[in-house]
Amino acid sequence: MKRKVIPILVFSLLVSLIILSDVRLSQFAGATDTDVITLRLAQSKAASHPVSLGSDKFAELVEEKSNGKIIIETYHDGLIGDDREVIESAQRGSISFAGSSTPNMTSFTNYFTAWDLPYIFENKEEVYKAIDGEPGDIIRQEMEKSGFKVIFFPDYGFRQIVNNQHAVEVPSDLEGMKVRTTNSRIEQADFEAFGAHPTPISWSEVFTSLQQGTVDGEGNSYSLLWDSKHQEVLSHATEVNYNYSSDIVVMNKEIFDDLTEEEQNIIMESGQEAMEWQRQVANEREAEAKQQFIDFGVEVYEPTEEEMMEWKQASEVVWDTYVREGYAEPEYVDIILETLGKTKEGIFSE
Repeated sequence: MKRKVIPILVFSLLVSLIILSDVRLSQFAGATDTDVITLRLAQSKAASHPVSLGSDKFAELVEEKSNGKIIIETYHDGLIGDDREVIESAQRGSISFAGSSTPNMTSFTNYFTAWDLPYIFENKEEVYKAIDGEPGDIIRQEMEKSGFKVIFFPDYGFRQIVNNQHAVEVPSDLEGMKVRTTNSRIEQADFEAFGAHPTPISWSEVFTSLQQGTVDGEGNSYSLLWDSKHQEVLSHATEVNYNYSSDIVVMNKEIFDDLTEEEQNIIMESGQEAMEWQRQVANEREAEAKQQFIDFGVEVYEPTEEEMMEWKQASEVVWDTYVREGYAEPEYVDIILETLGKTKEGIFSE
């Protein structure tokens, strides 16, 4: 009986490992070069969000370029976990790929903290120039120290200020308002500088918090807000671009290194093409979502140049507080500014 049970247990364990982990089938006895490699990619945003669409495009390109030999299964809507959970799963190798917003990656490298600084990026051209240049390369190298291979950076978008109380044109209009923030200390400092009361709340609770009056407003991109139906509990939006939030798709470095050079090239080429495709989709979707807000009845205010300078100058204190070693590393901030051909003084002066 034992002789029969042991092989069954071994087979069951092998099947479980294949189900629970992303593995190369050809590592097992009897496999051939024609076997398919099935890998998983998980992230938390809604399947319709441009970030999610970028991941789907990446999977599509990998399958196409590998002639169906590499299949990437994508999981959205937090089905496998939130940002932190899927990133930790990818680091362990439980899944091959994970997507996360960059503020949730600061525990791996505080270089991401610099990306959160208000107005360090003032338009998408600057964002792409930094990500595609030396600042992005530094991040890629740093992430490898934590066991990740950076595949691409999906475009998430600029955060706007939205609320359900009254029109906000300049920072003083936020005085006393309770505004939901992420756990980012820099974002919280932004709203303190604007005169609001920053209130960190998990994303899953924001809609109800707005509905019940726990908070009066929040900061986020038009597309994410619309896809999450937040227009139903909002009445005003102010387009101030106070913070750019990027996403990142990473792969477990050991799994990546175990691939053949050809397979690695397919992964990286697909990531680059998916990023270029996704950027266009993200920008189109953001413009569409903004119009949807307007059509829904949410008042969208676009500050004048003078008012925009008020927003910038109000947030300069955040740089004074957080551009220091251990937070937004001064040397890295300088590299970003040099790459973009601008200075801190130029951002905050008339």
